[in-house]
Amino acid sequence: MGLFDFMTKMIKGEPIFDAQSPIASRAAGSPSSGTVPQTDPPRHDTGHKIHPEIKVTRLTTRRNGSTMQTYAWIQNDAPFAIELRSFRIMGRTSSMGYQLALGHGQEVQIYNGPIAKDESENDAYVEYRVVQNGDYFQQEFHVEFDRQSDGAFLIEELHPEEHVRDI
Repeated sequence: MGLFDFMTKMIKGEPIFDAQSPIASRAAGSPSSGTVPQTDPPRHDTGHKIHPEIKVTRLTTRRNGSTMQTYAWIQNDAPFAIELRSFRIMGRTSSMGYQLALGHGQEVQIYNGPIAKDESENDAYVEYRVVQNGDYFQQEFHVEFDRQSDGAFLIEELHPEEHVRDI
């Protein structure tokens, strides 16, 4: 539509934009325009922040002499995508970079190091962030060990603490 057609429609009181016009679709806020205000999924309708929940299950610990490797299945139960950043257990931090969509999970190595000599290091946590807005959270766990006949302690289970922390 040229300037003359635009002015003529304005003077006559006719609609300036047609429904088929690309300008009209942008003005109407079509998704392709990128100007549509979208609700932030990481928030409830009340405006309170949603603390994304994850599950850590199916732990498998493999012993190799005086070392052990522990793997866990991490499941995203949040209503949006998250990225696993790190897992800290028994004083060691494993860096991660796995993105998990809603309902998806992945087996990850959470520990690779010496076998525990006692149950004193029984705290663990996973840090992750919301992909959409970069907000970071931390889920803490209590580590349960399996005492072996030779006195070594292997990681057996992780029990989640009360709530997810916003960090």
